[in-house]
Amino acid sequence: MNRVLTYLLLLVIVKNGLFSQTDSIRLDSLSGSVSIGFISSSEDFMPFYLISNQWGEVSDDQTTFVSGQLSYEYAFEEDFLLSTGFSFRNEVLSSHFVSLNYDFLRLSIGRFKNSIGGLEKSLSSGSLGMSENARPIPSIQLDIPEYIEVPFTKGYFKTKGHLAHGWLEEDRYISNALLHSKSFYLMLDLEDEIGWTAASGVVHFAQYGGTSPQGDSQPSSVSDFLRVFAGSGIPNPDGTTEGESNGVGNHLGIIETTVTQRIGKHKLTINYQKPFEDRGGLQYVSLTDYLFGLEWSLPKKNALINTVYLEYLQTKWQGGPGLPDPTAGVLTVAENFGYSFGGRDDIYNNWLYRSGWTYKGQVIGNPLFLTHERTQNFFAPFPNYNVSIASNRIRAVHLGLRGELSQKLDYEGLFTYTQNFGTYAGLYDGRFAWDGITNDANFDYVFRPVRGQFYSQVKLAYKNAFNNLPVHLNLRLTYDFGDLYNAFGTEFSVVYHLTK
Repeated sequence: MNRVLTYLLLLVIVKNGLFSQTDSIRLDSLSGSVSIGFISSSEDFMPFYLISNQWGEVSDDQTTFVSGQLSYEYAFEEDFLLSTGFSFRNEVLSSHFVSLNYDFLRLSIGRFKNSIGGLEKSLSSGSLGMSENARPIPSIQLDIPEYIEVPFTKGYFKTKGHLAHGWLEEDRYISNALLHSKSFYLMLDLEDEIGWTAASGVVHFAQYGGTSPQGDSQPSSVSDFLRVFAGSGIPNPDGTTEGESNGVGNHLGIIETTVTQRIGKHKLTINYQKPFEDRGGLQYVSLTDYLFGLEWSLPKKNALINTVYLEYLQTKWQGGPGLPDPTAGVLTVAENFGYSFGGRDDIYNNWLYRSGWTYKGQVIGNPLFLTHERTQNFFAPFPNYNVSIASNRIRAVHLGLRGELSQKLDYEGLFTYTQNFGTYAGLYDGRFAWDGITNDANFDYVFRPVRGQFYSQVKLAYKNAFNNLPVHLNLRLTYDFGDLYNAFGTEFSVVYHLTK
């Protein structure tokens, strides 16, 4: 509570002008907000959209909250811009950062809210790369945030990308692991000619370093980082948990393509994301595992519907049911039931980095992938197979809508249906096993038969509720039902916006 009072005091000081202009400081922009609210659920845990894609700020036991955010920008000169800020909810300080922009480059240090991949953030279920679901990871990042022209191409080709180094938490299977990430995008820009742009890029993440429960320090030297950067491995003849021969650390990422076409005053954007967990998954296009999004932006922003977002996601195949590698008992394709080795990619999971693609218990990527911890809210205990993600073989269809009900009343709607098939490890009673349903047609597995679930949310925002005061009233209504659980939830908040 003391931390919350400190944040509130800072916001009050800002509002009362103690950071106003002086001869030595020129305040370019200062903005922020503070919210007070109530949140409830019909179950002992929160419905999906009350806790998901909330930057890890919401917990299942919250009933009341105070939240806020403050951002400050100061321009030294035309090409230099200093930015800093923070955000919090109750005791969670979700972000605090400093960044410096010079021309097209930006250097950021701290916990900064950063999503990678995808289109309409508030209407999507979440990027397969890095979404808004988990708390921001402390990082140093150098990036080109917006597309810039490639020299000598007359503006037809543009590029952007990033390079970052982060630090994961101590309380995970491999404690204090490091996070490497980078991306590179290239765009063909024919906006002025035919209203069309097409961009494609690769996003690469790698968890490496840290210390295993056995006390083995994972490779983290400069030379090891170079191997991580290139995705190569180091032999490990000692048989300990130190290192991996196929790649240092846990590698994953997405290949993404985005195409935009303007039709009159309308804009249609297609987004395709292909996840990969190893080099075998680095196909540019796949019709087996992918996320496909379609965004339609209508010309009238004050219309009943101004944005429509459709999404389809499937990750059931994951290279097929064949074992990832030969074992002592399965040495040939015939013994692998006719499947090639290199299957069971186990998206977001890793045999050594068993906390997987999570941070502080939340999925870093798309939250439709259910963690074992979350499933314990509605399932009896079942094996976790030494990994964090309990259901990564899924199909989902998703609809997002945004518009205005009146001049002062905005809304957003999210509606998602998922089919949860669990994991190959659960289906065959081990990632490197051919047991489970192979030997028992009645094998008992929590995701067998498939578990269908519907998630929904309607968000209402009543702007400037008290005459011209910058006070908004927000209401979120959520309802989840299906084979996992049934739950109804609400969140009401009063939001005060400040700008100086």
